[in-house]
Amino acid sequence: MHLRRFPIACLLCAVFLFGLLMIAAPQDTVDREAYARDHVRFLVEQLSQWTKEFPQQFYTAVMKLPDSSKLSPAGKTAAGELGDSIQKLASLSKAKDLMNNVEFRSELDKSLASAKELNQAMASQRFTSALQSDWDQIRSTLNNLARVYKLETVAFLEPPAGGGGRGGRGGRGQAPAAATAVAAGGPGVTGYITDLQCGKRGKGMWTNVECIQRCLRDGDKLVLVTEEGKIYQIANQDKLTEETYGQIVTLIGKTEGEIITVEAVKL
Repeated sequence: MHLRRFPIACLLCAVFLFGLLMIAAPQDTVDREAYARDHVRFLVEQLSQWTKEFPQQFYTAVMKLPDSSKLSPAGKTAAGELGDSIQKLASLSKAKDLMNNVEFRSELDKSLASAKELNQAMASQRFTSALQSDWDQIRSTLNNLARVYKLETVAFLEPPAGGGGRGGRGGRGQAPAAATAVAAGGPGVTGYITDLQCGKRGKGMWTNVECIQRCLRDGDKLVLVTEEGKIYQIANQDKLTEETYGQIVTLIGKTEGEIITVEAVKL
């Protein structure tokens, strides 16, 4: 009696374990996709908030320019077009197939096209430090979104020297110093600023600002990861501001083996 029942129990156990093994791999894929969707939605939400008032602020600043005729017609309308496009992205980001959604990707292309026109406009004039800082943040976040979908990012263009400045972290006056550091210390090391754990988990995590911030709160350290995946430790962590997290930067300074002592940061 017991000999006949034992194989049945084993068989049921084996079937149960096999079912678990079959579920594990697909579930892991689902988790990764869900995480990617959450990351994209987080970036879109940030962009949606930051671009609500930016177009009006930009147009107000344009009216105060000494020679607004230098702006191209496309540059003058780009801020409003970008704002409208970002709001459409916010609506489309609710899609379940977000990572492969053709309409979302198409709208993101439009956002990037408008951003490139606006980028040219911002680089052609001396805007206020506050407006330039807001634009830097928008461009940085939009570039993070572009990298997720492997699209061309919006390049950093140095604004004209003189008044205004780039944000509240030293202004445009830092640009000549950074250029001097490049000339004196060589080309530097270029890569993504992330935390050590995210740096080890693959390129998809190098631009995940939310995860980087969480890992840093848990005691992790910032590192620089090159496109090839080489990780450099950063000796003086205080040289890196939060706006560099997840960004491609060039660190200029003293490199000893795999440790960089930063003298300047070039975005």
